[in-house]
Amino acid sequence: MELRKRITGTMLAACGLLLPLLSGCALMSSNYIEPKEYDLSVPAEPLTDVQFEVGTFRNLSGSDRRFLYREKAERMLSDDYSRWLLTPDLMLERQLHKALFPRETRNSDNGRLLRLSGTIYRFEFDRENKTAILTVDYTVRIFVDRRPTGGGSLSVTTEKPIEGDTPASAAAAMSGCVADSIAAVRKFLTETNAETQKTK
Repeated sequence: MELRKRITGTMLAACGLLLPLLSGCALMSSNYIEPKEYDLSVPAEPLTDVQFEVGTFRNLSGSDRRFLYREKAERMLSDDYSRWLLTPDLMLERQLHKALFPRETRNSDNGRLLRLSGTIYRFEFDRENKTAILTVDYTVRIFVDRRPTGGGSLSVTTEKPIEGDTPASAAAAMSGCVADSIAAVRKFLTETNAETQKTK
């Protein structure tokens, strides 16, 4: 009985040593496919006439860093080998900063500041229709001397065709969706800022 316990213990220890080696072999084998990461590309057009800051965005799209595809019958599939550089919420915040250059540090307009935040509801690819789809609900809060004085909201859904059958073409289509969405929120910020100037 004691001998059997020793043999069993030795076998377990050996298995524990072999598992990391087997995992390493799998990673280095010819069958291993390394995941590729993709970023968004959005043209920059500074919004210098509006004092605003980018707040927090929530991601309720079901998409994480993996590409999310919508199949027939509302079936959703995630691609483990095609990934975004960041999660959708962080990517959108980053692109808003890169595209619009928020000027929250300016000390003008009598201390008035707009704060932009939002919720992402769709950040996916429709495989049947070969389109990228983005839905974002934007919210703007108006602050005067750090005190909230009002605000507004805007829901934007953008779609772009996927020109090709590669993950890179899908990422390019989503970049177009984000660019159109940012263009809409740019107009929204400008109009909201103009309204606040009328009522000050």
